[in-house]
Amino acid sequence: MKHKVIIIGQGYTGRLSIVRSVAEMGCDVTIIALFPHNNFANNVKNKKPLDAYSKYVKRTFFCENYNEDMLINILMEKCTEPDQKPIIIPDNDFSAAAVDNHRNTLKEYFYIPNIKDRQGAVKEWMDKTRQKELASQLGLNVANARLIEVNKRTFMIPEDLNYPCFVKPLVSIVGGKSGLKKCTTKEELSEHINYFLSNHNFSDVKFLAEDFKKIDKEYATVGFSDGKEVIIPGLLELLSIGHGSHFGVAVQGRAFPITGYEEIVDRFKQLVIEIGFIGIFDIDFYDSDGELFFCELNLRFGGSGYVFTKLGVNLPVMMIKSFLGEDISSLNKNIIGEAKYFNERMAMDDWYRGYISLDDYLRLRSESEIKFVADGDDPNPQRLLDFDFRIKRAKKQIKGWLGKR
Repeated sequence: MKHKVIIIGQGYTGRLSIVRSVAEMGCDVTIIALFPHNNFANNVKNKKPLDAYSKYVKRTFFCENYNEDMLINILMEKCTEPDQKPIIIPDNDFSAAAVDNHRNTLKEYFYIPNIKDRQGAVKEWMDKTRQKELASQLGLNVANARLIEVNKRTFMIPEDLNYPCFVKPLVSIVGGKSGLKKCTTKEELSEHINYFLSNHNFSDVKFLAEDFKKIDKEYATVGFSDGKEVIIPGLLELLSIGHGSHFGVAVQGRAFPITGYEEIVDRFKQLVIEIGFIGIFDIDFYDSDGELFFCELNLRFGGSGYVFTKLGVNLPVMMIKSFLGEDISSLNKNIIGEAKYFNERMAMDDWYRGYISLDDYLRLRSESEIKFVADGDDPNPQRLLDFDFRIKRAKKQIKGWLGKR
């Protein structure tokens, strides 16, 4: 009997990465696609997400992002099974926190990533100050930071804050990438926070303002923990970063073995073990003037983890087998060799919005061995992406012609 897997997330490339990973195990896949409230009805009515056209997807449901009640209702009313406990794989911070907030109800019907089987603990550990405090205790470098608390849309900025600073929401589910910004003055920081509040429904928010560090190289990794052993198959270097709403997300990167980075990888493993997390996670870190700094731990699948699947280490399958009580000792746990990877969706958005040229888009695509959408065994998502590309290209040409008139 095929085991059922429910993948919850906002972006189709991340969800599709998990879909194709669990397909290696022959799982029955359900997608819950999250859309922002302001265009939720339009998406449901007019457009199935690209990953829903994968041959491996059996069912697709739609949910408003940040609507926790709607998500839990979908899970309980549409996704329970009488003869097995489906496995939930969250692909964004909201879904990871939401299912954990209802763990006591859901765990009777589903397997869910968790921290020591304690409801609400995942959201608690999304607190970046808490993460950084533990990381520092374990010998990891962290940037100095101050907390800015917004209460009913009012806030005070510490007078002793160093500038420039890098500001971001304390908990990742608040505002996503839109809350990130380098601020060079107190006035710019205040303006950014007010702008953020005017574009979101949050009245009580905490921001982390860190000393700005010159970033020479950005890195990430994706791993799996069963609570006793932590597996980190390799590392990812971010070679090209997205712009606008995709700021901080890799458009192109390079996966490589951990050789030479064993010390920091061991400390990452200690961090995950100390927290007690069971599930797939990702970690961001960076090089500043020759020193490696811990940035943050995300307690959910990171989209770039598909690179490890393509290089022979399938973390979603590892998690499923572990949850089902199967032996994972014989599974590959370290990648061999390296490869460049390419996020077609991020790159196409950057090209369409004018951040990169068409030549840059085509160059990044051609020089990358691993792509997140293109797959000869599962061609429908790529066909739809190519169709979307042709439409966008025609629109840009028409705009260009009209602009010359």
